[in-house]
Amino acid sequence: MHLDGINVEKLSDMIKHQAENTQFIVVSLRKPMIESANRTIGVTQKEKGITRVTGVKLREQ
Repeated sequence: MHLDGINVEKLSDMIKHQAENTQFIVVSLRKPMIESANRTIGVTQKEKGITRVTGVKLREQ
């Protein structure tokens, strides 16, 4: 969350490269991280104590 834009992109590229042999679970609100993911799971809370989980397919694999 506290990384600047350039370092978020560097970290995203590193994870993407390492993900060829390893699975990662990343928690992030940063756009470059979310856009580089193969799968994204969103969790929202509109009402106190009630959460909703949604999956989003961002691109073809």
